[in-house]
Amino acid sequence: MVSDQKRSTENVELHAFTDLNRVEDLAPYFAALEAFDKRPQLQELKALARTHARIAPGTNILDVGCGFGLESLALARLVEPGGRITGIDKSAAFIKEAKARARHAKAAIAFQVGDAEALPFPQASFDVARAERVLVYLPDPTQALNEMRRVTRPGGTVTAIEPDFGTNAINFPDRDLARRVLNHECDSNVPQGWLVRDMAGLMRDVGLTNVRIDTRIVIFPPDLAASVFTQTGATAQSAGVITADELDTWTREIEDLRQRDRLFCSIGYYLFAAQV
Repeated sequence: MVSDQKRSTENVELHAFTDLNRVEDLAPYFAALEAFDKRPQLQELKALARTHARIAPGTNILDVGCGFGLESLALARLVEPGGRITGIDKSAAFIKEAKARARHAKAAIAFQVGDAEALPFPQASFDVARAERVLVYLPDPTQALNEMRRVTRPGGTVTAIEPDFGTNAINFPDRDLARRVLNHECDSNVPQGWLVRDMAGLMRDVGLTNVRIDTRIVIFPPDLAASVFTQTGATAQSAGVITADELDTWTREIEDLRQRDRLFCSIGYYLFAAQV
């Protein structure tokens, strides 16, 4: 039997995060992001980011690529009283959902549609600018970092939490097949699959200083892993990287591992925190 979580996160394609305005049904993306956001290793990085940025009551924060406001809502409670959270995302549907969730939570958060590479704010508008799982999907992450630096006041903090898709791991028995699927995801399906490997240098290039780096290996919950990695195989087959027969093997083996409670999938996540 397929669990409700697995069913709700089916058909999530990572490449879609480059332009979610083209996705008709965002429900699987809401479910997948919520499930992944709960992973303890990711929560540890978020906590470290808040500490490095010295987030406290009165802090003004820009959440770049805020999605539907998961972290914006969490931060809103930490900056009261006197603080301000502004969330910006390219997806109008995500911003609509973020506003609805903020109303329900009675949180005064300013959400708006906008481009991370051309932030619509004056220089030095915020104490902190943060991005999470955003820069890897942008055509020009250096420009986005430069914009985050520009809108952050001198002495403020810029943070980014991003994955390294070259560290995707799965306990699939056919190593050659696994390598081809995962390499395609990293090299072709995600615009900046290796971004974190040069992130510290890019931050310094745009004028940020005192770059700190923390990392965690994030373990996928089994049902989410099955959904995400099955779709990863499907995109590889669509691109001609693997055959239809290999996709069938890939899909059946992942489901067998999940049914036997043996499926293991992980990815490396990195936190970068720097000063303006």
